[in-house]
Amino acid sequence: MARTDYLVAVDALPAGAQLLDVRWGLTDPPGAGRAAYLAGHLPGARFLDLEAVLTGPRTDPPAGRHPLPSLERLADGLGALGVDPHRPIVVYDRPGSFAAGRAWWVLRWAGLDVKLLDGGWPAWLAAGRPVETGDVAAGPTVLTLTGGHLPTIDAAAVAQWAGSLVDVRAAERFRGEVEPIDPQAGHIPGAVNLPVTGLWTADGLLPSDDDLRRLFAGLGQPLAVYCGSGVSAAQAVLALNVIGLPAWLYAGSWSGWSADPTHPVAIGA
Repeated sequence: MARTDYLVAVDALPAGAQLLDVRWGLTDPPGAGRAAYLAGHLPGARFLDLEAVLTGPRTDPPAGRHPLPSLERLADGLGALGVDPHRPIVVYDRPGSFAAGRAWWVLRWAGLDVKLLDGGWPAWLAAGRPVETGDVAAGPTVLTLTGGHLPTIDAAAVAQWAGSLVDVRAAERFRGEVEPIDPQAGHIPGAVNLPVTGLWTADGLLPSDDDLRRLFAGLGQPLAVYCGSGVSAAQAVLALNVIGLPAWLYAGSWSGWSADPTHPVAIGA
């Protein structure tokens, strides 16, 4: 598959595509993403709440801070936005938050035709494209979704993973020097660290295929990816798919792994 099967440029946005604004940040106060959307968004875009629609209930700590939603929860959330499952979808955010990557992964996992706007909101503004304010209302729809269209692994599979396990958190978190969010510092034994900050350019675009191949060079198959809670790891899965490397997502990620006291933890590089 080509890069254009996963990404769409501002000047190539397909006519009639359903636009979903997924602006979100891990340290943002509640409601910040929606407030930013209301202040300005791509014309016709609807706001997709990462926490409410793309995340399941946080009732099981080993499932992580951002567990995957059930298909029913996802269908209800998308249906409330009026999403038509038979039409293409384009998701966008602000580069560095990885919310659109999470949306791309979850919607693809559920069998929907979705691409990510390369460069996101800043790229749209930089191109001088029109902006709309306020909310966009659409009549509700009914979706019947099926999961499993992208591969996932659980903690048991991670513990026996035969290929490369990639941790995309910041290097200091991987080494266990700091842990600002989760109760335990360190990484999953055997993992290699490739920080997700390498997955965008100064303009907020995904790096070239050649740059991505250099970044991921030397990794063994099969590939599995994790982060803190399964958000930024989805961006890495997208990048790997762009260069033809399938990758499994460990959705529970470090927050889920470290919540189980029986799991081993590694410190250092």
